[in-house]
Amino acid sequence: MRNPGNNKWTVCLAGLLALVWLAWGGQLAWGGDAKKADEPAKAAAPAPVPEVSFIGKFSCPVHRPVVLLFHGIITSLEAQAGQKVKKGEVLAHYRLTPEASLQLRQRLSSPQVRELEVRVAQLERTLNLATVKRREIKELADKKLAPQQTLAQAEKDWQLLAREKQALQGQLRQAREMAAEDLRLLKEQLGESVSAGKIPRDATLKAPIDGYVLFVHPSLREGAELPPKTVAFQVGVMDPMVVKAQVHEMELLKMQVGDLAEIHPESLPGRKFEARISRLSWMPLKIGLEQPTYYEAEFKVPNPDLILKDGMKVRIVLRKSR
Repeated sequence: MRNPGNNKWTVCLAGLLALVWLAWGGQLAWGGDAKKADEPAKAAAPAPVPEVSFIGKFSCPVHRPVVLLFHGIITSLEAQAGQKVKKGEVLAHYRLTPEASLQLRQRLSSPQVRELEVRVAQLERTLNLATVKRREIKELADKKLAPQQTLAQAEKDWQLLAREKQALQGQLRQAREMAAEDLRLLKEQLGESVSAGKIPRDATLKAPIDGYVLFVHPSLREGAELPPKTVAFQVGVMDPMVVKAQVHEMELLKMQVGDLAEIHPESLPGRKFEARISRLSWMPLKIGLEQPTYYEAEFKVPNPDLILKDGMKVRIVLRKSR
């Protein structure tokens, strides 16, 4: 006979196993559903945007020097660093030294032109004599009183002198054109009062373009005597500014003219400026197998309040959308 107690324990054990099985299966099903529910949230997270970052410096897109071409003494200073100027505006007045005035008078006297004029006059007189001689010999040869060889030699001498006169006249014309061009240049540098026999005592330094005075020579002040070819001023454009940077070849392939970039000046923490790529070089800065290849990139940055200055170091961030 079967033991009733054993049957009772068997039924209880079977029921307990069934409950465990149901609980475990439900947990698996609930966990799977939760995992599936999390998958769309993870897929919806935005992908990181590629970023290119490098270092550059601000620079004026256009700047021109104002050179004191002749030895002079400053008589008045009309402009300071940071001042806005127009093209042709007077920046300073100066007075030529006596030595500089003498050199300019000698320069305008055109000794080469005078020498060529004398040589042409002498050659014309010699050619006139040769012309008379040739005519006389021809008359004698026509009357059979002079040999044809003498006539041929006279003709040859006359043609040689005529070609020499033509060459000298060409040299004289070129020398006169150069002297006239030199006079025109001096009138631009010293004023319209300059002439072949007159050099003004006073002269001016003028702005070559519209812009701002970026640089004033440290010795430029009233009463200072400066040597010739001294850069007295620098005038440049301040709005917009450009940022020039050296870009590695791998970064260059990710860039195009017109792309937007962020400019972060090191001297203005927390400030950033919007810029666009305005130029990309197609030639490397240096060619060498032992060195990495870098190209020059240029970014145009608006600067209406003139807070950005030439030479400021910046960090450039270029973000490319996928």
